[in-house]
Amino acid sequence: MTSLKKDQKKFFEKNGYLLIENLINKNTINKLRKLSNDLFKGEYKTKIAPDKIKNQKNRKKPQQLCNVWKSNYSFAQLILSKKIAKLATELTGWNGIRLNQDSLFCVPPNTGGVTMHQDEVYQDWHVPGKIFTAWIPLMDVNEKNSAIQYIAGSHKQKDMHKPLKTFFGGKDYKYSLNYLKNFKKTSMITIKAKTGALVFHHGRMWHGSGLNRSTNNRISISIHFMPSNSKFSEKIINPVFTRYKKFTTNEMDENFFPIVWTKNNLSSKFIKKLF
Repeated sequence: MTSLKKDQKKFFEKNGYLLIENLINKNTINKLRKLSNDLFKGEYKTKIAPDKIKNQKNRKKPQQLCNVWKSNYSFAQLILSKKIAKLATELTGWNGIRLNQDSLFCVPPNTGGVTMHQDEVYQDWHVPGKIFTAWIPLMDVNEKNSAIQYIAGSHKQKDMHKPLKTFFGGKDYKYSLNYLKNFKKTSMITIKAKTGALVFHHGRMWHGSGLNRSTNNRISISIHFMPSNSKFSEKIINPVFTRYKKFTTNEMDENFFPIVWTKNNLSSKFIKKLF
């Protein structure tokens, strides 16, 4: 199974993100890009709808679907990939990886602008509350078609901002950087990558994306991971995800938050049936 090199780990520690080219089979990515059209139209092969659906009826606005792994098992094979999860443990140092959620995005031309933010801000509903993200474009990406952008090294800032009032900020997607101390424009990195690439980023990393100035939809998927020993918070309720909490325990059910990989090479049993 693929492992990271020392220089890759050092780069991540310093900058808070890591681009890995040619990690995923291009035929797989092309297949998923075509299947994404069905998902955005509300066609789910498993007959199970995603947990969150945004702007499905207005295809002229950015669309977002969360937890499509339940709706299409071809996507589940990527989202629950042991190879990706193992690499994530190498960068986080966690003993294991559990799926937090996935997010499938479609950004039409002349739209977009995901406001610069930190992922961990939205993760108060579970403990220890850590998050780690893999961002996978389903096409070639660059500064013209709303590729993900990072503030290099911003994961080292101790303070975190509050949840954003406007998540899709359009052309004003950088407004939230007023919360970021010692921000320098020269530290903003726009990812340029070919089909088959993946970018990992730290849960405290400041990131977002600009407008799609190309003539085609930009499709991508984010896979959010949390430590395999994560549990529900006893005090914080999330309107979407706490619905999967049992009344008698804070333990997470693997059917909804599957364990993808651990250092003991363990994973939720049902995942094998998807491959």
